[in-house]
Amino acid sequence: MGTRSRWGRRSAGVLVLLLLAGTAWGVGRAVLRDEPAPRVLGHYPPDGAEDVSPRARLDVVLNGSLSGVADRLRFSLVDAHGEAVPGAVHLDPAMRGVEFEPREPLASGRHRAVVEVPGVVEPVEWSFTVPSRAPLTRGPGGPVLLALDAEDPYDDFLAEVLRAEGLTAFTTVDVAGLDPGVLRRHEAVLLSRTPPGPAADALAGWVRRGGHAVLFRPRGALARLAGHVPAGRAPVPDGRVSTGQPAWAAAHPLHGPADVVRVGRGAEVVAQVLPGAGAGARAVPGVTVRRLGERGGRVTAFTWDLARAVVLTRQGNPAWAGREHDGHPPLRPNELFEAPPGEGEDWVDPGTAEVPHADEQMRLLSRQLVEASADAGRPLPRWWYLPRDHAAAVVLAADDHGVEDGTLAHFRRLVSGDPPGCVVARWECARGTSWIYPEAELTPAEADELVAAGFDLGAHVTTSCQNWSPRSLDLAYARGLRAFRARFPALPAQRGSRLHCVVTSDPLTQPRVERAWGIRLDMNYYRWPPEWVDRREGFMTGSGLPMRFSDLDGGLLDVHQQETHLVDEVFHGDADALRRLVSRARGPQGWVGAFGTHVDFTDSFADDLVSVARGLRVPVVSAEQLLAWTDARAATTYGHPQRDDRHVHFRVRGPSAAEVGGPGMLRAMMPLRTRDGVVRRVLHHGKDLPHDVREVQGLEYAVFDAVPGGYTVRYGPPARAG
Repeated sequence: MGTRSRWGRRSAGVLVLLLLAGTAWGVGRAVLRDEPAPRVLGHYPPDGAEDVSPRARLDVVLNGSLSGVADRLRFSLVDAHGEAVPGAVHLDPAMRGVEFEPREPLASGRHRAVVEVPGVVEPVEWSFTVPSRAPLTRGPGGPVLLALDAEDPYDDFLAEVLRAEGLTAFTTVDVAGLDPGVLRRHEAVLLSRTPPGPAADALAGWVRRGGHAVLFRPRGALARLAGHVPAGRAPVPDGRVSTGQPAWAAAHPLHGPADVVRVGRGAEVVAQVLPGAGAGARAVPGVTVRRLGERGGRVTAFTWDLARAVVLTRQGNPAWAGREHDGHPPLRPNELFEAPPGEGEDWVDPGTAEVPHADEQMRLLSRQLVEASADAGRPLPRWWYLPRDHAAAVVLAADDHGVEDGTLAHFRRLVSGDPPGCVVARWECARGTSWIYPEAELTPAEADELVAAGFDLGAHVTTSCQNWSPRSLDLAYARGLRAFRARFPALPAQRGSRLHCVVTSDPLTQPRVERAWGIRLDMNYYRWPPEWVDRREGFMTGSGLPMRFSDLDGGLLDVHQQETHLVDEVFHGDADALRRLVSRARGPQGWVGAFGTHVDFTDSFADDLVSVARGLRVPVVSAEQLLAWTDARAATTYGHPQRDDRHVHFRVRGPSAAEVGGPGMLRAMMPLRTRDGVVRRVLHHGKDLPHDVREVQGLEYAVFDAVPGGYTVRYGPPARAG
């Protein structure tokens, strides 16, 4: 973040409409009289890009001025049907850039772009694809049914919760479309609202025949199905949830109300809500389980809105957005979590900052889903959180403001310390990301060398540490990315970002602007300032997992929020903070995490972190590596498992083993024990596959490699001792 930048003091320019530029940039000048003929250095989207946002703008960088010939510029864009895409052309003379802004969002399909100045700039043609993509809430199909309410602004985030918990095989429907036929094809359903009359009756019958319903703040018929009886009391506002399990050493704050209910006969309380923060507050039911029928039917009911609580824990208090109150202008993400003076408690209790409160709530849901599936004899596969059984990873991300011993020197030191024969794709070699200013002492040849070795480089976009408007932020990304492409035209398109000074005038504008420019991993949620953090390592957002942003009005933004947990300005001289995070990730707490970092090469913090990580055998990876693996994991699914005579058959589909990083990078987990016994064998295409046993949040799993192909898991009586 740092304010030590030469670049940070430069003022931003403005884009100028080409149509107004005409003769204003060089009346009477001969075309490029004193300059070489310009040529195109680079453009966005890159040629062949397959994942371009519908709201992307096209951007071209030249190595020379268009003075005197701007009115002859031709920029065309044609869609998949051969139709011209209408839009406006803007020219930035200071940055020698040209931007094409489509009038409407781009349609799906392959687009072809051409830019030229006849007789001056040779035609450059390239193509890219805007994918035809289902909504991000839609699952690929599978045994879990996600019934969403179009009027609920938060329940869309349940799709992201399932992905984060490795339960990627789910089907998404509107709650109004919940009918007996849909239910019959699934084994578990998540829903946040009571469906229309006949569907509620069908749901009750389906549960008694062995289905598992997970309900959030159930009402009416669904409350009765859960065994809830209204207690006649107002909901508990912003309480705390506790399960009493050893891993839950502290109660977790809930953002949002929890209903107060009495639990009828046959229902069991598995988590409680403690009202307020006062000592001796009387607990009320938080999560209940009721078993129905003789075929393993179950109703799990949360008295609070889990999706809302997780979103707000991760993204902060929207009521504090846009308010400067920490004494450190400009506006930053910590002000969404650090309470303004006189306005109560911080959003996440600093005294329990070591606990990933949001992640623990999600794991409470996944435990209920997996436990119910095992009890019913229909165990669900899921994926482990990180590659190769790792419980922790370090996301090494630097902001290089042009210091002398910067990106090149540090990354070369990482290479020199590589274990012999390490493989970058398997997260065996320490790698990292550096977002740099164009003035950073790095030549194009050196940048190419680093990228070829597996490092990730991009622009450190700046607003000169000033609060921004949506338009000025968009301009900052345009200029920053354009300048970087002009300096390093051969590098791949950038997909991660941390804005200089992590200025956050509006928390949701930032990911929207980032996505338009191809950014899909945001590291702006930065645990700072030092006096607030007080050197307590932990989680500002309550999470160690990269997950997409919720737009708070329904829907997901295709940009992953990744907290920067370890900031050099806070933890310099204390790289053991990483050791403490890792010990809790590997320990009985199971607080798994990809721990984001900030370094700016002004002290030894980067080297110290890598030294600790290597000593603990924790992978050190770039932001790009984390995003690529997260995408691959989410794209891996297994359809509907089939069962016969204590055997569970399923087929893993998705990216190839090579695309995930090789065999062993993605690990599958099956409940070790079901009513049919314990896992005795795991087979892949009929051949025995080794498996390990791991306990996660009190449940035991058989863990094995997951690559595309057919699997069989055989359950049977436990092996006899001796």
